[in-house]
Amino acid sequence: MKREFLTISNLLSIARAFLVIPFSLVMLLPPVPQRGWGTALVLLGMLTDKLDGDLARRRSEETEWGRILDPVADKICVAVVAVVLLALGDIPLWFVAALLLRDLVILLGGLYVKSALRRVLPSNVAGKWTVGIVAVTFLRAVVGVLPSLQPALIAASTAGLLLSLGMYGVRFVTLMDESRKAHGAS
Repeated sequence: MKREFLTISNLLSIARAFLVIPFSLVMLLPPVPQRGWGTALVLLGMLTDKLDGDLARRRSEETEWGRILDPVADKICVAVVAVVLLALGDIPLWFVAALLLRDLVILLGGLYVKSALRRVLPSNVAGKWTVGIVAVTFLRAVVGVLPSLQPALIAASTAGLLLSLGMYGVRFVTLMDESRKAHGAS
């Protein structure tokens, strides 16, 4: 696995994380949320999320840094967009708390695995799908149309959060068990 930092894919992940600044400004500055600009920025973030992994694979630029930057950028974007939408009254507090708690648990688990086992784990499929469902949920809220879809989108997002957290938990326990057995056998 390459350790390069400055690849196109990694730069896209970094740019995605910084998109939260203009997003927050256009959505929170008076007089009213600029939902058109907010929508454009969310769509741009979704595009960079899709492109960074695709480009890394196509250009053989998959790096250890990319395995870190992509999910961290996702977590930054999810957290900031969630808090902005909460401030606007577009999503409920319990949902924001569930999102942030799940991401914090996954981040702390990943940091522990990195320090204890010297491994950087890629995102799992359920985690990637969950980020996609949450992005659609947020996009619907930012655009401000079809409010009747929001309960179903939040329910689907919550199911994805629980499923992906469970899968990350199983992987964490399995890795710790394998490590314990390997060190016990040495």
